[in-house]
Order: sequence, then structure tokens, then C-alpha cells
Amino acid sequence: MAEASYQDWLTYIFDREATEDGEAWYWNEPAAIELSPRRAAEYTTRAFGDAALTLRRYSDAQIARGLDYITNTMVSDHGHFLHNGEVPQDERIDAINSMTALFRGVFDPRCRPVLSHIDEPGGGLLNMVCYMWWDVLPLFAEPGGHRPNPIDDSCLSVMRETLALANPACQESALHGLGHWAGAYPMFAAGAIDGFLAANPELRPELRAYALAARSGCVQ
Repeated sequence: MAEASYQDWLTYIFDREATEDGEAWYWNEPAAIELSPRRAAEYTTRAFGDAALTLRRYSDAQIARGLDYITNTMVSDHGHFLHNGEVPQDERIDAINSMTALFRGVFDPRCRPVLSHIDEPGGGLLNMVCYMWWDVLPLFAEPGGHRPNPIDDSCLSVMRETLALANPACQESALHGLGHWAGAYPMFAAGAIDGFLAANPELRPELRAYALAARSGCVQ
């Protein structure tokens, strides 16, 4: 089904049987929808930007599996549009910026307020997708890279904005990303994390320790 409509694409990815402990649907079938890189960028931006409304009919497990399919390049080729030169830079930036709305509309209200980096009980598939967000996306900061770099700037902006959300799972995700990017952008990471710590003096000790580790780039 080449160049599927937006609604067909949404249905294909999210309208699936999914449980917290069941096998992911995408391991059992070949990809049936193919999109050009620009169409993949367009559909992703639209879905993420309106995620609170678009994804509200799906369960947490369905959303987790669908988001993993979209972003995780170990699962599908969909997310490669983020570094594909055939997609204009402004369209890739729009897709990255739309991630803030996804965090606000889906991860913040739906994720359980537990920490994944210490395997805290109670988290589900959606928590793990949230936590691993900046690990699985094909977006990487390179020390000494050329400046200015609008793609990197957009990623860092999303991390800083999602760090300000109330759910500890979202805060942890942002810290995870900043920790990985601290080597390339030490001043930005330090500033964002210092501001977060100053604004949250009653932060639970485990999350504070993770923030300090992320500040120095010591996260896994």
C-alpha cells in the first residue's frame, strides 16, 4: 500500500491488538505500508502535533507499540526521514518540534510516575518508550559539529521543554537525552539541568542523582 493516506497509516500503526506482555505485532508481518521520506515526515508531524486527540482512542500498549514502530530504527525504516537529506530541513525540524506536543499530550498524562533507569515497579510499555526516546531516534549530537545546527537546536529545545513537565517519567526521559548530548553540548545540558534542579528543590533523591549524572554525561 504505497503512499497510504494519513488515516490508513494511523490505522495500520496504532489500531492493533497489543498487551503489556504480548509480542509486538511488527515482528510477525512484513511492512505493508511504504511512504516516501517526505510523507513519513508529514504524517509523523501531524500525528505527534495532535497526539492528545489523535491517539486518545488507543490503549497505552497500542500507543507504545505504534510509537516504537515510528521512531525505533531497529523496528522499521520509518524514522530514517529524520536524517534523510531528501527531506527539507524545515520539515524535519517541524517533526522534531512536534515531539513536545506528543510528550505533553500523551506521555505526561499517561505514563506512570515511576523511574525506568532504576527498574522501578509499576512502569509499562509506554514508560519504556518514553524513557528510551532519545536512545532509539536516529538523531545524534557529534562533539565539535558544525554550528549553527538547527536540527540539534530543535532536539535540545524539546528536551528542555519536556524536562519542565510534571510527570517524573517525562523528566527522566529529558534527562536521559540531555545526558547523551552533554558531551557535545555541555553548557546547554548543564544550564537546563541546573535550572530544573533549582525549580524542583523537593525532587526525589533518585531523580536528583540521575539529573546530576546526566549533567556530566554519565547516563546509559
